[in-house]
Amino acid sequence: MKVLCSILCALVLSFGISYAYEEVSDDAKSQTEDVSQQMIASQAPEAKSRLGKNTIVNLSSDSAELIHVVLVDKSLKRLYIAVLNNDGMEVIKEFPILTGRVDGNKVKQGDEKTPEGVYYVVSYSSGEELVKRYGDYALIYGAGSFPLNYPNIVDKIEKKTGGGIWLHGVKPDLDKTYTQGCVAMNNTNFGLLYDNVSITTPVIIAEKLMYSDEKDYNAVRNEQLEVLKSFITAWQGNDKDTFKSLVHSKFKTYGGANYKSYTNNKLNLMDIYPDKVIRNDNTKVFMKDDNYTVFDTNQYYCAANLSTYTNKKYYFIKEDGILKLISEETSSKSIADVPELDNDIKSFVENWALSWKTQDIDKYMANYDVNFKAGRENYSKWKSKKSALFAKGEKITLNISNIRWSYSQGEYKVEFMQEYSSGNVEDKGTKILTLSGCPSFFKIKSEIWRGI
Repeated sequence: MKVLCSILCALVLSFGISYAYEEVSDDAKSQTEDVSQQMIASQAPEAKSRLGKNTIVNLSSDSAELIHVVLVDKSLKRLYIAVLNNDGMEVIKEFPILTGRVDGNKVKQGDEKTPEGVYYVVSYSSGEELVKRYGDYALIYGAGSFPLNYPNIVDKIEKKTGGGIWLHGVKPDLDKTYTQGCVAMNNTNFGLLYDNVSITTPVIIAEKLMYSDEKDYNAVRNEQLEVLKSFITAWQGNDKDTFKSLVHSKFKTYGGANYKSYTNNKLNLMDIYPDKVIRNDNTKVFMKDDNYTVFDTNQYYCAANLSTYTNKKYYFIKEDGILKLISEETSSKSIADVPELDNDIKSFVENWALSWKTQDIDKYMANYDVNFKAGRENYSKWKSKKSALFAKGEKITLNISNIRWSYSQGEYKVEFMQEYSSGNVEDKGTKILTLSGCPSFFKIKSEIWRGI
């Protein structure tokens, strides 16, 4: 069976999936005494309870969103379940666990060590589902399992091998004092885990977690957030030297980019699109230790030709005493969900309307792109027409309502109801503005009027 497990793990890993089931030695399978709960408890040394607020500094957030995070202290053989938001963290559950038979950080397949790093839950299987999939052998995993994404991108850069690292239960009649690398707990505690964990839940595994009786929680939080801020500021401000200095020499992505190709591409884009807006929100900070940090953040990027909203996982590892970006992972989100973007667009339209009503031709035309088109009129003709109308000095009444917008291929299409009157002219209808650029430098590329 052990050979079969190794083959299955190898097959799964060859397809880039890192959560095959864990190997367990034949001698462990032969045990039958119903003492797993007692043995698991007995493996944990006496440890100070960490229940409470801001007691562990490995995690922090600038977001009001409340999430659950799992933390594992291998030295204490202790698992903590914490809730986290911008008000801090709080441990809500803690219990003893089993970890790998061999001490230390996992390096290769079969070394029987539990990996250390920042991971995410990738799936869940109940005990019944595991038995259906793998047969009676899977009974050793008790109530079920939460596979993790080991090896993650940092592990792969460090050329670590292996897989099948799970958080899992234990068969009630299995006298098990260690695992082959997984994090195991009795089925009662696995039930507590099940109640607080879902797909994508972060899991921090460390030899020793960092506690608030040794470090100040808020000081560490602010220090870590400053690392991300420095990186984003250098990028947005086209500070090429600083940006390059914050990228790790071993940088690599799943897509194959390395330090040279990544930095060359970013610096080239800085030259082509010097004006840009980069905003981060819902940022969480997960630290294995002082040398390893993951920033899990939502990021809005906007340049002249492109706007994206993504979830970014920025992996920072220390090099020459400085935390530097060693990899990043990206998943797409909807532009419509960017915080404050709706207000930015509405504010632009309202300021445009105000400059029209006050008949300030310079402020009014400052809203328009030099390549503006409206029917047969270009920027120059539009400015001449509006200048002549403003020169009459007739009062303009303008009401705008029901502003809505969409984004496609580098442009924002903004549609609203417009009611206009000036002198003997009155009309009502739908106005459509096509905007290029970004918040703080939007420009109107085209304008369509549909009277009703």
